Amino acid sequence: MSSLGKRLLFALVPTAAALAAWGWISYQPAQSATSPTPAPAPTGRVSNENGLTVVTLDDATQKRSGIQTDPLVATKRQDEKTAYGSVLDLQPLIDLQARYRAAAADVASAQAALEVSAQEAERNRVLFRDHINISQKTLQAAQASWSADKAKLQSAQASLEGVRASALQQFGPQLAALVAGKDTELAGLLDGQDMMLRIVVPVAEGSTWIPQQISFDGGAKGRLAARLVSASPQSDPIAEGLTFLYRAPASLPVGSKVIAFLPTDQQPASGIVIPRTAVLWFGGQPWAYVQQGNDRFVRRPVDDRSPYDGGYFVAAGFAAGERVVTRGAELLLSEEQRPPITAAAACKDPECDD
Repeated sequence: MSSLGKRLLFALVPTAAALAAWGWISYQPAQSATSPTPAPAPTGRVSNENGLTVVTLDDATQKRSGIQTDPLVATKRQDEKTAYGSVLDLQPLIDLQARYRAAAADVASAQAALEVSAQEAERNRVLFRDHINISQKTLQAAQASWSADKAKLQSAQASLEGVRASALQQFGPQLAALVAGKDTELAGLLDGQDMMLRIVVPVAEGSTWIPQQISFDGGAKGRLAARLVSASPQSDPIAEGLTFLYRAPASLPVGSKVIAFLPTDQQPASGIVIPRTAVLWFGGQPWAYVQQGNDRFVRRPVDDRSPYDGGYFVAAGFAAGERVVTRGAELLLSEEQRPPITAAAACKDPECDD
């Protein structure tokens, strides 16, 4: 190669290198401008803080979902003992009332027949004594009729007493008075307005105090009051112990198991009532959502051992002034169960999958 060719070659090599470098640099922005950029990972709506689940929802989502909260109010509750029992079936009492009325009618009929036959027998006796035209056979027939009517009356009276005794044995004197229609105050029991609870009362040894009024869990109607009627002549199959009858507004089906709450002489306890509308069940346990700030909702466990005033009385875990979700708690729980949104799921470009 001539010296001129060598000079040209050495001059072209730097130029070619510079062009190649410029081309590579100019290509990089174009490539990055057209390549897909993954969206940033979204902030999670569900988190866990100190073992409690927290759901975060903005105001718009809360309004759209119809979430409603109400403040908790401090209250006091008389210390209570828990007792158990059942709703008494009063159909046997109603049947006894029907039997009593039928037996009473038989007694009245037999009494009337006896009065007629007694008068006839006495008239025939006087006529026969005065030798008036009456045979001894007629006299004997009248006396026999009187004796038969007397026996019928005694039988009817025995049947009536049997019904009364059966009512006393099964229900006690107060309810037995209903059979004869003598106690109008308890008449609401027979027409279904009220119900009778048979409660096993835990009485301390040596104590004779029986509460005149108790409360019980009335199901959908919340906590209801019941008043003492009498001691029960029959025990309750639910538990052993002294058993008493309490009258209450009809709210539970016959035979239902009843949880009752008996007042004690201790000082009232302070706490919070969690309304039933705020309680939802998950994993076999009751929970309630508490609002923290504007957009955070914490799910806390609820102690359901003390139903009270349309909710549950709790001494810990909640504070007065806190707001609990009373509407839309199920939606918050559904939000918890949604699968988490990842960065890959947030990117809509197919090239994010590469």
